[in-house]
Amino acid sequence: MSFRPRLFLTFSFLCITPLVILSAINFRNGLQNTQVLFRKQLDDEVADKARVFETLLRERERELQDLASGPIRWYLQVEKITEVDLSGFFDPAQTPPSRANAVVGEAKLALREALWERKHFARIAYFDPDKRQAFLVEPSADEFTGIRFRTKDFLPEQIQPDDRAWSIANADFILCSIVSQPSIGEVVRCSTPVYTGPEMAHRRGILVADIGVDSLFTERKARDAPGFVDQDQASRVTVVLGPSGKIAYHTNAAYRQQPVSSAMPSFARAATSMRAGLTGSDFYISAAGDEWLESHVPLNPGLSIAVARNYTASTQSTRRTGWQGIALSVVFGLAAAILLTLLYERKQQSLIRVTRGLAAMAGGELDQRLLLPSSDDLRPIADSANMISDQLREQLAHEAEAHQFQSFIKLSALLTHDLKNAIEALSLTVSNMERHFDNAEFRADAMKSLTGATDKLRALVARLSNPVNTLSGEFKMPRPTDLVPMIKRVLKHTAEPLSGIHEIDARLPTTLFALADAERIEKVIENLVLNAIEAMEGRNGRLTIAAGEGEGKAFFTVTDTGSGMSPDFMQHQLFRPFATTKARGVGLGLYTCREVVRASGGTIEVNSVEGSGTTFRVVLASAGPPRMKAEG
Repeated sequence: MSFRPRLFLTFSFLCITPLVILSAINFRNGLQNTQVLFRKQLDDEVADKARVFETLLRERERELQDLASGPIRWYLQVEKITEVDLSGFFDPAQTPPSRANAVVGEAKLALREALWERKHFARIAYFDPDKRQAFLVEPSADEFTGIRFRTKDFLPEQIQPDDRAWSIANADFILCSIVSQPSIGEVVRCSTPVYTGPEMAHRRGILVADIGVDSLFTERKARDAPGFVDQDQASRVTVVLGPSGKIAYHTNAAYRQQPVSSAMPSFARAATSMRAGLTGSDFYISAAGDEWLESHVPLNPGLSIAVARNYTASTQSTRRTGWQGIALSVVFGLAAAILLTLLYERKQQSLIRVTRGLAAMAGGELDQRLLLPSSDDLRPIADSANMISDQLREQLAHEAEAHQFQSFIKLSALLTHDLKNAIEALSLTVSNMERHFDNAEFRADAMKSLTGATDKLRALVARLSNPVNTLSGEFKMPRPTDLVPMIKRVLKHTAEPLSGIHEIDARLPTTLFALADAERIEKVIENLVLNAIEAMEGRNGRLTIAAGEGEGKAFFTVTDTGSGMSPDFMQHQLFRPFATTKARGVGLGLYTCREVVRASGGTIEVNSVEGSGTTFRVVLASAGPPRMKAEG
C-alpha cells in the first residue's frame, strides 16, 4: 500500500488545526480563569492586611489614651510636681518623694511596657498647657530600665503634637497623621489630650506618640494575625507606601525607607495609584523578568498597602498544562491523520481494484471476479458487478447459442440444397435408365452414380437425423413412466453387443416410475449410454447403470471408466450446443438431454475426473404406477 505525503499533509492540517485551536482556547480560558481567581485572592489578602493594620493601629491609639488617662494623668496630679526631679522615677539610684512614689512607679512601668517590652511606640513626649515639651521617652539599650527619659536638650522638630490637638475638648478624642522621620522612616504620629482633676476637668497638656509603620507589620501579634503569616519573598511581597513616596514597609527589609522610584522602578505605575489613594490592581515586571500582579488599597491615615504575587510562578502549572494540551492535540492530530491516510489508501486500493475490474469487464473479460473483504464498504458494489458479469456472461452464452442455431439452420439449408441436388441427380438417372437400360456401359455408369448418391444421402441423413429428430416437434406432458424397461431395452440394443469388450453392470430395481416423456427420456438414456461407450473406445472398460428412489425422487446414473472431462470443459462447454470432444460429433446430444430432463421437471448432474471416468445422474419426480381403466 502506497503512502502519499501530500494526502497525509492535508489530513494533518484538517485534524491538527481544530484540535490546536480548541486547546489554545482552553489554554486562554484557563489563564483568564486563573487570573480572575488570582486577583480575587490578592484582593482578599490585601483587604485582610489592611483590616489587621487598622485594628492594630486602633489598639495603639487606645493604649496611648490609656496612658494619658491613667499613669500619666495620675502622675501629673501629684502636688508640686514641678519640685520633683522627673528623672528620678526612671533612675533606680534615686528615690522620688514618698507621696508620689506609687504614681511615679506606675507611670514608669507603663512607659517601659509600651516602649521597650511590647515595642508598640517609637517615642512618647508630653507637652504642658503652655505648649512646652516637658519630657521625651525613647527606647534604650539599658537592660535594666529599657527606656531613656529626658526633660531637656530636646532636638528641634523631633516630635511635635498636631496643632489641632490643642483645641480638642473631648478627652477620648485622638488625632493621628503620617510623618516622615529621617531616623525611623514613616511613622504614625498620634496626639491626645491629658486631663487632671475630678471628672478630668482640667487639661494639663498633650501626650504625643510616634508609632513605626513597620512595627505594625513585624510585631508578633501582626504576624500571627490572618494574612500576616510570613511568606516566601520569592513569590509574594507586601509593600506599604507613605505620602512622601518612600517605602514605609517591605517584606524585604533592604527596601524600607527607600524611594519607590529607585528601589522598585517597575512598580512606579502602581505606586502612583497608591499615592493617589486609589484602590486597584496591575501587572509589573520584576528585575528578574517575572510577571507580578499586585493589588492595593488605601490605609488611614495617608498610607497605602499593596500585596504582590509572582504571577509567572503561580501560573506555571497552568501554562505547563496548557502547552501539554496543545502538544497532545498535535500528537492526536498526527495519529488521526495517519489513521485516516491509511484508511483512505485502503479504500483507494479497493476503489482501484473495482475500477480495474469494471474496466476489464467492460473490455469483455467477463470471467473477472471482484473479491473484496466482507468488511469493505465497496463489497456491495463488487458483488453487484460480479452479478452483472454473470448475467452478461449468461446472456452472451444464450446469444452464442442462438447464433449457433442460426448457423445450424444455414448449414441445414446448405445440406438441403445438396440433398436436392442429389435427388435431382437420382431422378435424372432413373428417367434415363428406361431408355438406356440395355446399354451395358450406361448401366455400369448408372450403378456408380447410384452408389455415390446413396453414400451422399446416407451421410446427409447421418449428419441431420439426430439434431432434426431432437429439435423438431413439441415436448409432451410428462406422465408416469417405468424407467426400468427403457433402460433394459437400451442396454440390449447398444451395450450388450459390446459385452465382449466392456463389462456391463446393471443395478436396477423391479420397477421405477417417474414423471417423464417416455419417448424422449428413452432417447436421453440411449444418448448417455452411447456417450459412455464412446468414452471407453479403444480400451476395456466398465459400464455401470444404477437406478433407485429416495426422498420422493426417482433417479438413474450412467457411469463409465473412460478418459473423463476437465473441470474447465464441464463448467463452460459441457451442456452448450455444438460443444463436443468427439472428432465426428455435432455437440447437440447432452444439450438435448438437459432440455428434455428440464422439460420433465428434473435435473441432470455430472461428476467426472480426468483419467478415471464420468458419472451422469438424472433425477426426476417420482410417480406411482398408472391406474388401469375398469373394464365395462
